[in-house]
Amino acid sequence: MKKFIKIFLSLLVTLFILIQLALSGAEEVESLTVSKENNSPGDKTSIIPLSGMIDGGIYNSLKRRVEIAKNSGSNLIIFEIDTFGGQLEAAFEISEHISNIKNIKTIAFIPTKAISAGSLIAISCNEIYMSPQAELGDCEPIVPSSEGGYKTVGEKIQTVLRTKFRKFAEKNGYPVLLAEAMVTKEIEVYRVSTEEKPEGFYISGRDLKEMNEEEKKKLKSRKLIIEEGKLLTMHANEAYEYQFAKEIVDDRNSLLKLLNVEHASPDILETNWSEEMVRFLARIAPILLGIGLAAIWMEFKSPGFGLPGIIGMLCLAIVFLSKHAVGLAEMPEILIFFVGIVLLAVEILFIPGFGIAGIPGIILILIGAILSFQDFTIPRTPYDVDMFVKNIFAVMCSIIGSGITIFLLFKFMPGIPFFNRIVLTASETSQGGFVIPPQPSGGSGVMGMKGKALTALHPTGKIEVDNNTLDVVTEGEYIEKGKIVEIIEISGNRIVVKAK
Repeated sequence: MKKFIKIFLSLLVTLFILIQLALSGAEEVESLTVSKENNSPGDKTSIIPLSGMIDGGIYNSLKRRVEIAKNSGSNLIIFEIDTFGGQLEAAFEISEHISNIKNIKTIAFIPTKAISAGSLIAISCNEIYMSPQAELGDCEPIVPSSEGGYKTVGEKIQTVLRTKFRKFAEKNGYPVLLAEAMVTKEIEVYRVSTEEKPEGFYISGRDLKEMNEEEKKKLKSRKLIIEEGKLLTMHANEAYEYQFAKEIVDDRNSLLKLLNVEHASPDILETNWSEEMVRFLARIAPILLGIGLAAIWMEFKSPGFGLPGIIGMLCLAIVFLSKHAVGLAEMPEILIFFVGIVLLAVEILFIPGFGIAGIPGIILILIGAILSFQDFTIPRTPYDVDMFVKNIFAVMCSIIGSGITIFLLFKFMPGIPFFNRIVLTASETSQGGFVIPPQPSGGSGVMGMKGKALTALHPTGKIEVDNNTLDVVTEGEYIEKGKIVEIIEISGNRIVVKAK
């Protein structure tokens, strides 16, 4: 009972810390909003680098940095994009957030690459500038396939992504057809010119085929930009020719000079160390989850409360804090997970056998962990389904990995001093143990005898009675090593004791 109370209190402390951190995050956002209202806009430029994997962590970081730029009075924000892409939903959130920025001009500067999700973010900006070696495009949505590698998602997701590209392209003046060709291979695009429009315009291959002869005669030129079956990816010169890049500049300083803001001392708003740490921890969350579950199980099986419990609580806290920080884990799923842990503890410590509380506990642990890895409850789109399956796979791998770890630790590592206190290694023999002789009255000659616990009784273990070793069991209570116990029941070879 004492052990359960200690573990339960530790769970409560962990939950309290999680709640306080969640509330402090909300207060921080509120304070940013208040400070924004107290500042007047000025003539200032802010630079916000976006590099590496696009994920929920970078989205939360971007929101923070945009708020700082607004509060400082910036009227120009330059998003320096250098990425191969990342999570589609995070890209949706980032691009929508940038597109909804009011009264501030937004510019995307691409020093090397804005591929996949990066191209969507770039097109959400009012203008695009690229360095000579930069690339833009290829936003085909893909997911891992069951055969290994990746596969293109279905039309339900492609149409949503095309709509995003089309909306941002129309808003900011980029060629709509070419923007859609970054998403879908089935779009063939030509650039044609007529006497009425000598500068040229873009037309799909299907529309070109449906032209009548009179309309085709009006065409002065026709150039294939992207053929069917290929995704549009542009280098800087092509992006400039196709009216995506406004100018080509050598570097950031050249861009600032071109915009005539090089003397305005722009603020460079980088990610901070905590945001980078949170993003890293979110990526290794399945590993930490497996370690945490294994450590908690070892704590349940070991005497007292010690290092396994501390490691387990720390790992689980890191998992949920990192997921909360990137906008995934909220308090309901965290509570579900820890209720599952409590039920599992009740099963292990108090209920003989397995099933009454253990099975519901495991189910709640699975539900809480899976929900903490995603920002939806019921999958609504094919993308949600793919993410849901991926999260189930990640959580199951964590649980299986923790099970394998527990098995290896208890089977092959009992010689390590720390594990000597957890794993019983002594074998029961007639020489080293104590054989109960037949008792005429059911063992009345041994009943009531007192002995000393040689190991922790949890609830099984060994005691010493009259220089003899007995394998005994308690009625469910935990008895520490060295305590005096009394034999209260003998049934066959089963000896039941209680603390004296």
